[in-house]
Amino acid sequence: MKREFQRLVKKGIQPIVIIDEFHKLDGLYLPDRQNRLMVELMNFFVAMTKESQLCHVIIASSDAFFIEQVYIDSKLRKTSEFMQLNYLKKDDVFVWLRDVKKYNQVKEYDLNEEQIETIWETVGGSAWEIYYILKKLFQYPLDEVVAGIKQEKEAMIADWIFRDRQKRRGKILKQFAGKPNLSVKEFEPEQIDVLGQAVHDNILYYDPVRAVYGIQGKSLEWGTRMYFNSSR
Repeated sequence: MKREFQRLVKKGIQPIVIIDEFHKLDGLYLPDRQNRLMVELMNFFVAMTKESQLCHVIIASSDAFFIEQVYIDSKLRKTSEFMQLNYLKKDDVFVWLRDVKKYNQVKEYDLNEEQIETIWETVGGSAWEIYYILKKLFQYPLDEVVAGIKQEKEAMIADWIFRDRQKRRGKILKQFAGKPNLSVKEFEPEQIDVLGQAVHDNILYYDPVRAVYGIQGKSLEWGTRMYFNSSR
């Protein structure tokens, strides 16, 4: 790979390496069974970019907790930049939904400001969930669609907690019922495996730059609050 980079650079071509879903390499080892493949790859990429300046490397993963582990294992904090791909902003959502005829070619209905606000308060800037709502509106009223999403997310939270025989998941997730974002300072080191599983299961997200855990989206915030309010 290094020789190929050198060959391309001599031709005046700047190589860019892009690896998506990098966390799927976790658990793979080199033949000596001592060195993790992904860590060795990351160290190699540091050498190719920071030291030799032969290429650019973009690593993408849907598991932000995994990214943190890579940061720690391969000493990347001073040699790389973490970029979070977040949901759409409120202004962008409102521009979109104010003109569904233009952006979604929907001619059967328009959304008023109150309806747009309801969608935003339910799913935030989650593009897939907004699109899901728009499809459902061909058959059902908005209030019914929104209620169904909240009920589904409450059931999702209930199922995730139920599958933990040690009952550790519920204790951690309850902390997010009143505040959807929490610093790592709010947790004990022995809770890190449960937090990591929550991130892996897309219940929580983790921002390693700010060292913050949070509920994965507004709809799951609703589900979490509803679950713990009904459990009282």
